[in-house]
Amino acid sequence: MPTGTEARRQALLSVADAKGYAAVRLGRAESFAWYTGGGDNRVDHAAEQGAAEVVVTADGHWVVTDNIEADRLGQEQVPGLEVLSHKWHETSDVLVQSLVGDGAVAGEADLGDALVHLRTVLDSAAQSQYRRVGADARAAVEEVAGLVSPAMTEWEASALLVEACRRRGLYVPVLMAAGEGRLRRYRHPIPADEPLGDRAMLVVCAERHGLYANLTRHVHFSEPDAESRRRQAACDHVLRELRSACRPGRTLGDVLLDGQALYEEAGFPGEWEHHHQGGLTGYASREVLATPRSTVVIQSGQAFAWNPSITGGGKAEETFLLGDAGAEVLTGVTEAQ
Repeated sequence: MPTGTEARRQALLSVADAKGYAAVRLGRAESFAWYTGGGDNRVDHAAEQGAAEVVVTADGHWVVTDNIEADRLGQEQVPGLEVLSHKWHETSDVLVQSLVGDGAVAGEADLGDALVHLRTVLDSAAQSQYRRVGADARAAVEEVAGLVSPAMTEWEASALLVEACRRRGLYVPVLMAAGEGRLRRYRHPIPADEPLGDRAMLVVCAERHGLYANLTRHVHFSEPDAESRRRQAACDHVLRELRSACRPGRTLGDVLLDGQALYEEAGFPGEWEHHHQGGLTGYASREVLATPRSTVVIQSGQAFAWNPSITGGGKAEETFLLGDAGAEVLTGVTEAQ
């Protein structure tokens, strides 16, 4: 039974063949990281395509990049794969053509949901990486939770979050550090030059090896009022129940329907409509968002990040792996502190 990259190669070629393709090019960061077991092909993190791609055929697989990146990638990111390079001022097309021959070549968009499905069922090596990513993301947020103060601005708190994550080798493409006033008004309180006040909400979608750990933590500097406690307790309850509702064979749509009922039972009907509730995570902060019409079937080996929220500042979020024995939370307890 093939394992690791060879297993991914065979699975990818099977999907491509079913769609009439003989080879595949993977250049987006999420697909590159999945195929290479955590390799990072990015230099410019805002670019849609990375600085290297994987080319996969029936004869083998190669990393194709320019002469600027080849040595670094081969030594640090993909030591188990052969790296082929072209001159930086030329395109990769001629080199790729020499590898794939006359067969039809698929890009990621050509494979669509089938590629997403391959990415979201994580093998044992990816799960081990994910556990470490989740633990480090939790440690970074907990560290900052112990450092913030009411007079600190959201910008200052966000700088602490970035530093704590980067020191642990984590990128933070999504980050929020919101104070009492703005977290009550907005679902996405991107940091501003405002003091935190009596309460802070720290949010990260932190990434390493292409895998995203998503979590939210609340910090109270004074005793929260009864209504705030009620809203947060409802979010925490919905989060726990959504985790329990993720069982192999059910769909994301099934779980979201459960969530709708949970909000109503908690006295907050319709709150699910004000913000997405999360869904599958892994090689993107959300690989697949759950909607009422989602037919994606839940499987063991997938990772999930649910994020129930209630108008007025209630929010809960965690990342967990679903295994044969149930859910394994990777980011620790996220209930309000």
